[in-house]
Amino acid sequence: MKPKLSCVKSTAHQHQNLIPTVKYVKYGGGSVMVWGCFAASGPGRLAVIDGTMNSTVYQKILKENVRPSVRQLNCVML
Repeated sequence: MKPKLSCVKSTAHQHQNLIPTVKYVKYGGGSVMVWGCFAASGPGRLAVIDGTMNSTVYQKILKENVRPSVRQLNCVML
């Protein structure tokens, strides 16, 4: 990734003039679990899952996100 430059061209690549555009994390940094859906008409809702996924959490995510996504995407539920 190319760094963002904030100075005149002659000093652009000097270390003190570079501004990082991405925060780097060494040795991992964690993970994020999400649930999402999509259809031919586009993307539906995206839910971020906190903690451990089990059947209760999954059913809650489906209950809160499937029908609104179907309405948003103008889909027909079979």
